[in-house]
Amino acid sequence: MAAVAPGAMSHVYLHATDMDPSLQTLRKSVTYDEGSGTVLLEDKDQVRACALDANSTQATWAVAPGEGEPITALHASLDGSMLAMQRSSAFLQIVHIRSSKMFVQGPRSKSRLLCFFWCPSAACDLVMTTEHGLELYQQLSKGQGLRYMGSRKHPTSWCIYSHESRIALLATGEGGLWLQAYQVTNDAVLRLPPFQLGPSASRQASPKAGPSQRVSSKDIKVLTMYSRIYCAHIDYRQRRLALYRFYKDAVMLQHSYEIFSRHVELSVHDNMLLVHHLDSSTVLLLDVRARSNGPIAAPLPLTVTTRDKNDQSLPSSMPALSSRDPLQHEGKVELASCMSAAVSTAGSATSDGPEHLDSGHWRFEAPNLILDTEAGKVWRCEVDIAAVARTCSEWPLLLAFLQRRQPAAHPTCDIKSLLLTIVKGALLEQLDMASVWQIFDAVALGYAEACANKQGSSGVSVSPDSTGRASRLSMPVLSPQEMEVKVLRWLHEEEATDVQYLEAAIAEYLSSCSRHGIGVPPGLYLLAVDVALLTAHPHQVVAALHEQKGGWDSARMASHLERLARKGGLAEGWHLALDMYTRLGMHDRQCQMLLSKGKVVQALQCAQRHQLMSIDPEAFLSKAAGTGDLLIFTAVYRVCYQLVEPQIEQYSTLLRRHNALLSQSKLQHDESGSIPYAHQSA
Repeated sequence: MAAVAPGAMSHVYLHATDMDPSLQTLRKSVTYDEGSGTVLLEDKDQVRACALDANSTQATWAVAPGEGEPITALHASLDGSMLAMQRSSAFLQIVHIRSSKMFVQGPRSKSRLLCFFWCPSAACDLVMTTEHGLELYQQLSKGQGLRYMGSRKHPTSWCIYSHESRIALLATGEGGLWLQAYQVTNDAVLRLPPFQLGPSASRQASPKAGPSQRVSSKDIKVLTMYSRIYCAHIDYRQRRLALYRFYKDAVMLQHSYEIFSRHVELSVHDNMLLVHHLDSSTVLLLDVRARSNGPIAAPLPLTVTTRDKNDQSLPSSMPALSSRDPLQHEGKVELASCMSAAVSTAGSATSDGPEHLDSGHWRFEAPNLILDTEAGKVWRCEVDIAAVARTCSEWPLLLAFLQRRQPAAHPTCDIKSLLLTIVKGALLEQLDMASVWQIFDAVALGYAEACANKQGSSGVSVSPDSTGRASRLSMPVLSPQEMEVKVLRWLHEEEATDVQYLEAAIAEYLSSCSRHGIGVPPGLYLLAVDVALLTAHPHQVVAALHEQKGGWDSARMASHLERLARKGGLAEGWHLALDMYTRLGMHDRQCQMLLSKGKVVQALQCAQRHQLMSIDPEAFLSKAAGTGDLLIFTAVYRVCYQLVEPQIEQYSTLLRRHNALLSQSKLQHDESGSIPYAHQSA
């Protein structure tokens, strides 16, 4: 067994809990009670309950266990009023903590007691597992005893229970090959479909195999990841880890991983499966939702650390950056500031930790605890996300992995900044478009799934739009708005990559958003037009906009096209903007744009057609007078008079100009002999 390296590069580290140091002198027995979430310490003539964290609201207590055989198992009731102790396979000793009254309860079937557990259900408070199945008991008031509530008959050779999933797993047969699960719900104990372990397990549990080769309770774990319940089978003979997922009507083999040791333990932290190889002190990091069936990164040694909240330096476990490191690049712009914001230390290395994980006094407890039963210490297994990011070479896999993490589980790492750094680094390195497509697809898929999960959990409709909803999501995902402003537009403004590459990257991201049904912010379409104008002829940009068939329509885009036309950057921008305003139903803006171009008659027709009252009639009259065309001015004045009945006095200046036009027209008549058109109202 290799020693745990205190300063080695690591993905997984042990963090000491805040358990009272004075309790470390209690060395007779240390047990973690998953149901009550406390550590039970037995020493001499008392059993004490201790909370793992100093700020925990869980009550601590001490009770005398009484005399008798050594205690083999003990669990506190979920309400903290009772302590049940097993000293033999025939009965339980149950003591009322407050009054210290004790009574004895044995299985009703008189068969051998295998295990027991407390559960939160209206159907029962305590379950005893015997060779004949489950026996259900309900706690009487004031700790007076237990009432028998029924049984679930099933031949059983051994049993394990997971309080997190409320699953009791019973093994049948001499080899322990067939498994039957019962789940304790709020009001019942449900029987789940039975299942058989796979072919490799069948060989392991064959009748000819010796006792050491059969499937035992030590080979089976019940795990919960991403709200999914799995039965994990550690097959030492085949060196495989098989995960069977529980469904309502079936149990199916869903994952199979290779392991590299004959001494393996499992932990779960933030939905990550940690496979501890005890003979080498290395940890394999697995994600059941990853598309790849391999580990997220190469296995590295376990490190013992202490967390210092005031220490903001980089972790000692950080390796040197490689040329393919997603957090480093050879681009024009330095990302050191972004990196320092994204990563902080998980803790400083220390040698005050376990020397050998497979020694007899170290036990792994669900979900991510390690108990030192000799020293009375409890450690938590946690993952250094920044170290994983630095050692994972598959960027799409890494991005998808990071987006599934819970920020609360990694308080020392800004995961969103880390995501932005990785995406920027990939584009600054100018990866091939196939890799960029995979990266953008992972980003878009993560955002769409986060929106779907938010809607499913809260019942509130959360569409994957582009208006910054990422701030409302619990997962660290990148919204389209963040991708536009903090990645793509940043690259454009800083001129950090060539224009042709950026144009192709924008097209790939837009394609990913469309594929996953994500709304795109108008600013990203504006950026696409600006970049395209730098690389293509204007008529190609016009053709591309026509091909979108209104898919890029927005008030911002129309205004942007209008501005480009005014500056001479896109001559066709006037027509494109006008068509866009029409499709958007922004007739006020359409009318104003026609007026600005001097098309008074078309503007007036638009105002009449859509009954626009927001534009001052003087604007029409002013533009009409500015044309110098008497017929146009007369027609516009007549329409304005019908709409708003303007007073002649309000337009005296215009009328004086109109009279000047009439005088000029009369002179032309006298010279040519033609009859001019006279304004009826005038």
